[in-house]
Amino acid sequence: MPQRPKPKRLRPGRANRTEVLAAIDEDRRPIAEVALQGMAAVRKRVKEENAKIAESGGTPMPEASVLKMAEEMLPRLRVAEWRDRADAALRQLDNLDLRDLRSVVAAADDPIVTRDSSTRELADRLRVALRERQEQELQLWFGDVDAALAVGRVVRALRLSSQPPKAGVVFPPAIATRLVDSTNATLTPLESAERWCAILEAAAFSPIRSLIKPMGRPDVVADELLATVKRLAPAIPQIAELFGVEVVEGAAMPKPLRPTRPGPAKKAARPASGDGARRRAKKGEQAEPSTPSDTTQSEPTPETTESAAEVSDVTPASDISSEGPVSDAAGTESTASETPADVTEPVEDLSSDTEPVENEAAAEDESAG
Repeated sequence: MPQRPKPKRLRPGRANRTEVLAAIDEDRRPIAEVALQGMAAVRKRVKEENAKIAESGGTPMPEASVLKMAEEMLPRLRVAEWRDRADAALRQLDNLDLRDLRSVVAAADDPIVTRDSSTRELADRLRVALRERQEQELQLWFGDVDAALAVGRVVRALRLSSQPPKAGVVFPPAIATRLVDSTNATLTPLESAERWCAILEAAAFSPIRSLIKPMGRPDVVADELLATVKRLAPAIPQIAELFGVEVVEGAAMPKPLRPTRPGPAKKAARPASGDGARRRAKKGEQAEPSTPSDTTQSEPTPETTESAAEVSDVTPASDISSEGPVSDAAGTESTASETPADVTEPVEDLSSDTEPVENEAAAEDESAG
C-alpha cells in the first residue's frame, strides 16, 4: 500500500494585515483590530467599554461614529487578511490540505475581496491550482482503493471508499463491483465475530453499503457482533434483517466510531537495592526498645549473609524494562462520514483529521487466520 504524506493545514502570515494596520492612525488602530473579527465584535466591544466608562462617571463613546469608522476600514482589512491566506496557500500548494485550499478560493468570491483589482489575478491562479489538485487527488483515491483490493485488504478499501477527495464524486462502477464481491466473499459463516465487526463498521459508511449481501450469518452470533449490527442497522438494513434486527422507521443514521488510544503504561515498582534494605533494617533496629538481652551484638549467620547478597544482586525493574521490546500501539483508522452515499449517487466529502490505521494489514491477517 502506498504511504502518502499527511496534508498540512494552512499557516497564513500577517504581512499584508500588518502593513494595513500600520497605515491606520494609532488612535483608530484598536478599532481596526477588533473589526477584523466582524462588526458584531465591534458592537459588543463598544457596549462593554461604554458600560465601564459609565461606572466611572465618564462620557461614553458615540456608538454610531465608532461603527461607521469600523465599516470604512473593514474592506481594506478583509482584503489584506485574504491576501495573507492566499499567499500562504501558494507557498504550501503541493502539500496543502484541500479543505483549506477550497476555503481560500471560496473566500475570493466575497464581494469585498472581488471588488479589489489586486486580488483577481491571485484568485484565478488559486482556482486553477484547486482544479488540478482535485483531479490529482481523485486519481490517487481510485488508485489507493484498487491497490487495497489487490492485496486483499478489504477493510482498508471500504474505509478509503468513504473518503473521497471531493464532494459529489460518483464511485467508479468497475471498482465498486470488485469491492462488493470482495466484501461479500469475506462475510462468511466461518469468519470470526471480530472480523465481521470490522467489516461492517467500514461497510456501513461506504457508497456500496446497499449492495452488500453476506453469504450467511455466523453459526454463533457473539454479543459484540449483535450490538454492532443493531447500531449500524439504519445504514445496512439488509444485514440487520439477516440477524433478525428490526430497523425503526426514521431512525438516525449511525456515526463512525472514533479511534481510541491506549493509556500510558504503568511503571513497575522499583525493588529496593541492597544498601536501601540494609538502611531500613538498621533504622528498624534502632527504633526497637533495647533490652538487657540485646546488649550483646550477635554475629551474622551464614543465612543472613547470603540473603543480603541476593538482595544486592537484584536488578531494578526499570533497568530490565528498558532492555525489552516495546510493543506498537495500533491506532484505528477514522472516517468522518455521517451520511455516505450509494454507488449511483455522489459520494459526500468525508475527509477527517483522524489518523489512518498503520498496522491494519496485520489485524486483518490475524482475524483471517
